[in-house]
Amino acid sequence: MRVSTAFLAAWLLGLSFYLNAVWASTPSGVAPPPPEADRSMPYYDRHKIDVSNLRDFYEGLLTADVMIHADAMFDAKTKWKMTLYQMILARSNHNQARSAYQLSLMDVPMDEIRSLWLPDYVASIKDARLRTAFEYIQIAATYPIRVTADTHAALRTHFIDRQIAELFELAAVNAAIATYDHILPIPTDQKTVDWATENLGPVGWKVGLNKSSNSKEQRARLFAGDALTTARSEIISTWKPEDLGAVAPVFKTDWVNYITGYGVSRVTFDGDRDGIEEPFDSYPQEYLRWKKPGSNDENNPKPSIPPFKITAYDYQYYRPPVMSKTKYSFSDRHRFDTEWTRESSLGVIKMDEYFSGSDRTLGLAMKWSIFFVQQLASGCVHCQVHGAYGIYDAIKDDYLHNKLPPEELPGVLAKIHALLDFERSDLHTDAEKAIFRLARDAGRIPTRTTAAHIEELRRHFSDREIQEVISLIVTSAWLSTVMQSQVTVTDRLSMSWALRHLAPVGWKPGAHFGLPNEQRPYHMTELRDRGLAKMNSGEVMDSSSEWVGIKVPLAVDKDGDGVDDTFDGFPDDPTRWEDTDRDGIEDKMDDDIDGDGIPNRKEVSLGTFPYKADSDGDGVDDATEIKAGTDPVDPRSL
Repeated sequence: MRVSTAFLAAWLLGLSFYLNAVWASTPSGVAPPPPEADRSMPYYDRHKIDVSNLRDFYEGLLTADVMIHADAMFDAKTKWKMTLYQMILARSNHNQARSAYQLSLMDVPMDEIRSLWLPDYVASIKDARLRTAFEYIQIAATYPIRVTADTHAALRTHFIDRQIAELFELAAVNAAIATYDHILPIPTDQKTVDWATENLGPVGWKVGLNKSSNSKEQRARLFAGDALTTARSEIISTWKPEDLGAVAPVFKTDWVNYITGYGVSRVTFDGDRDGIEEPFDSYPQEYLRWKKPGSNDENNPKPSIPPFKITAYDYQYYRPPVMSKTKYSFSDRHRFDTEWTRESSLGVIKMDEYFSGSDRTLGLAMKWSIFFVQQLASGCVHCQVHGAYGIYDAIKDDYLHNKLPPEELPGVLAKIHALLDFERSDLHTDAEKAIFRLARDAGRIPTRTTAAHIEELRRHFSDREIQEVISLIVTSAWLSTVMQSQVTVTDRLSMSWALRHLAPVGWKPGAHFGLPNEQRPYHMTELRDRGLAKMNSGEVMDSSSEWVGIKVPLAVDKDGDGVDDTFDGFPDDPTRWEDTDRDGIEDKMDDDIDGDGIPNRKEVSLGTFPYKADSDGDGVDDATEIKAGTDPVDPRSL
């Protein structure tokens, strides 16, 4: 559809007036609660649309989960406590039970486990380092995430950047898992329900929507204890972290069916390469034809299910970011990019590539539209940029030489801008709006999704399509947590495009417009093109290093303590690793942890970071800056 320039200008002006009026009258973060009938509506046949049926995607999620919860710079027990605390704030019943049960298997006393439900739990933590980490979890557990430069400074007072990256990755994987549970409450296995009812009942835990009377839906086992340990051993045994060209790790055990009991096929072969695995492809030899006519008929909601109450969910879900006043400036943000955690990234990249790499049941432009709507609601400005540009990029790729004809641009922009208020848009179908409502209401944690959202999707889409929508939203929750935690500086290509094409309708870049050294050098499409070019010349590209823009060390760990040798002050001793300045003195015994000549106590009083010799990452160490009279925590002060 072509749209004239005059029409587009008038439409944008009208939308701008509308959004400004709503933003002026609507308190930030306020949205009407779902109707009580929707909140109490039961879920049925969840196993048919559960993302664990998508083996490749789900194994990526399991890999990320297994690897981030293992011993590393933070020990496993501490990370499971953080996970439980995050799940309490996120109100994910299934994952509260799972995390608490895991801690009990690690011999944590029940009183200690229950204490995490106390309102003053974080304030009661005596260890300042640990309390600061939990304070971050407190911020990251609900959307939008209010991470500021002062949050980064507080973390850098107590941790090296690589530890902060691990903390961010933990929160992000947890956010993905919590979102998964909210969209389609996981029917927890009976053994865990019984254990949690007995042991967590005193703190108010209830199984809620995670209870199912359908034996086909009920999970077989919880992924905890020995299962976690064994799964990690299987990954480590098949992954060669010193070899960038190594085959991705695989599980020896069929953990998907161990957990679910669904009988998910182990065959993921896609003969016609249309993005649809053969167990789901009705036409496995025909490209771009996979669904039989009428296959949605059996998917329609039961006659007793009422129509979706659109008006009850119609609210303004996007607000431009407001910059917080902070004591510190943002600096050196790429130094705790989660790509540093190569172990967990193995699974996350597998999840991400599953939906973003190619058209599947949904086209790339539609998938980027879902992502954009979710991130408008989540508050992740960086994600909004990539979502909007992703739609544009996917559409232009369908044209000769990947160039969008100038006369088509207004129409494409009109569809993107309409996503800011899709309920009133004539440019999107009822089916698309059903997906957007799920994405929008899953864009906050705790989410506002209900069984009614799922039933509305069932009126338009097959089980396989719904699975893909959910998997996309789960992965997007991980991305949103990562990018809001890092306050990632967006690449120039995406940001310049957004400033030209989103700013006219009120969009703002917020804190994601940063210093050149913090900026990722490529947009993901540029990175993919670079990878193909290197592959064609016989090279193996280190995607992590190319993506972050600095050398990301390999995940080689000689002593097996979970800490990569590059960051391990004692690489041959599995009981110790913390020696930031490599002077042979453990950090807890060292009066000058970062070796910059400024004692730790003085660093704290000056506001510089004891674990970072160059606090602002501008290339000049703190001692030199103090002597010269420049600000050691402001990279713009040289």
